[in-house]
Amino acid sequence: MDTTQTHLLWAVRESGNQEAWCVFFRIYAPMLRQFAKRLGLNEVESDDATQEVLIVVQNALRDGSYDPTRGKFRGWLYGVARNRALSAHRARKRRTRVQSAGGDTDMDLLSGIPDHREDALREVWEQEWRFALLEEAMRNLQPVLGNKAFRAFELYALQNLPVAEVAAELGIAPASVYTYKNRVLGAIKKWIARFDDDRDDASDAPDFDGDAYLDLKDTQH
Repeated sequence: MDTTQTHLLWAVRESGNQEAWCVFFRIYAPMLRQFAKRLGLNEVESDDATQEVLIVVQNALRDGSYDPTRGKFRGWLYGVARNRALSAHRARKRRTRVQSAGGDTDMDLLSGIPDHREDALREVWEQEWRFALLEEAMRNLQPVLGNKAFRAFELYALQNLPVAEVAAELGIAPASVYTYKNRVLGAIKKWIARFDDDRDDASDAPDFDGDAYLDLKDTQH
């Protein structure tokens, strides 16, 4: 499904558009789950929080309670996901009977996270957002660019194999490995710039550091 985020959100509003909802789920569910885990939730809590956020999102899109004129979808979704994580922490504290008599603030509840400052939490969110778009871009572009280009990209850029080894395995010249990597990264940049139109100026494509995203894929996932 070739689309932009704005078009995808409008499509999800249509109750009968199952394809749009499947694409939405494929992009955002793993991101929400990973975000919850990085905010200190365990596997079960993360799965529950993800399902709860998706229900909120689906209802908000379909009944119009999410108003894009009042804020960007990225920031709105962050608030929903953060609040669900806080709710899970509150439930855990109630279960273990350690909640203080006066109640906990949001930062108290997230105090178990190594860096729980608001700007740090937002940075975690931004990392997961970028990773989700990277994954979707690769999924959409592989059929277009071809298996050999993507295999070279995976072996060299993702698995960090030596150029000579990649070239030998694929039966191509070493220079072609660099060419394939640059071709795939360039296509990813363009795809993300087109899809991620949740900006004040949709023509102003965000800076995309492909190598940094690949590092995130390698270390966080």
